[in-house]
Amino acid sequence: MRIAIICNGRSGSTSLYNYINCSLLNNDKKYKLFFEPFNFVNIDRNDKLKTINSIINEKNVLLKTFIDRNNYPYESFDNIEQYWNWFYSFFDKIIVLERKNKRLQAESLFYHIKISKNRTISPLWHTPKYYDLDMLDEEHIVKLKKHLEEESFILKSISDRGYPLFYYEDIFLDKNEEVIKSLNQYCEIDYNQKCIDDWINSPYRKVRLDKKISGLI
Repeated sequence: MRIAIICNGRSGSTSLYNYINCSLLNNDKKYKLFFEPFNFVNIDRNDKLKTINSIINEKNVLLKTFIDRNNYPYESFDNIEQYWNWFYSFFDKIIVLERKNKRLQAESLFYHIKISKNRTISPLWHTPKYYDLDMLDEEHIVKLKKHLEEESFILKSISDRGYPLFYYEDIFLDKNEEVIKSLNQYCEIDYNQKCIDDWINSPYRKVRLDKKISGLI
């Protein structure tokens, strides 16, 4: 089976990706993993895939990718429309992941972009931390919030094709058992408490630590 998570930034996608992989392994299902394979924005862009050659012959795939328009293996397709046609036909299960609170999503995305400019990205994006935001950041946050709201329409249009739409808040904040059960059923995985505890219940998966900074939180 081929499973894909399509999302935008700061929506809990990394934890969801690891949760699904954990559950698959506990079901004795070993999948070929592709974590943001087309994300050329990151500084480790040389490790990203420009083609789908290493994916197309795999029968069991778990892939996480962003909705961003430039986030695709451009050497395999003439345009992004061709990519999406392939995407829908290749994957058996497509999970659409969103976040309801666009303000908090925008703050998180902006802050991580800000601190990643002159550092190694990988250890920063998923490490718990206090957000150091100030009023000078407000204009950028508002613009990012609008951008994320526009991406929501795209994610909704993908879900409207018949793919389930899940929300960060339902899974990682409310720990909604019915939502998690629905996710498991869709991915054809059994409930596993250890995977739940490691990737959904664990306080160490929360990136933003609770502290009021500069009146923005």
